Amino acid sequence: MKKNKWLIAFTALTLVIPTTAMANTGKEQLSKPEAHEEMRKDWHERRAEREQKVLELVSKYSPETKQEWENVLKEREALIKQLDQTELREKHHALREKKKQEMAELEKKVKKGEITKEEMREKMEAFREHKMEHKQGRQEMRKQWKQAIESKDKVKIKELLHARLQHLKEHNQKMKTLIKEQG
Repeated sequence: MKKNKWLIAFTALTLVIPTTAMANTGKEQLSKPEAHEEMRKDWHERRAEREQKVLELVSKYSPETKQEWENVLKEREALIKQLDQTELREKHHALREKKKQEMAELEKKVKKGEITKEEMREKMEAFREHKMEHKQGRQEMRKQWKQAIESKDKVKIKELLHARLQHLKEHNQKMKTLIKEQG
């Protein structure tokens, strides 16, 4: 009988101690807006670090294009600030919610028997494929960058820098178009 009492007391303690320890942690959870702003701040800092690293590579491997790079990056920064001031962020979130609702509607249609599971899978797979192509392209580019930098392949680095500069110019143009459409 005494053993059972000790066993029960010990079990209760093992459950209570971790719970109170977790409750006493000093970490305060940020509200969603604060957490979002914190993530944005981190994102901006990481982007600035990446841009600085790229400019170092440009100085080393393609100094003749450094001024062009600086101009494109300054333009990009200004465009991003303009986009932040527009309602595009809200539209982006609305589009994400719309996509989630479309996926939920597909599931409802399957439950109602309006479409088959296979049709739903095909529609969802088409969306995922588009997303994966973009992701794989970025992964491949990172892999090429890493290999070129590790091997110090000047020709490949210069080629990748040129391709990245062209990509940034195209992206800046897309942002300009978006801003004009908003105005």
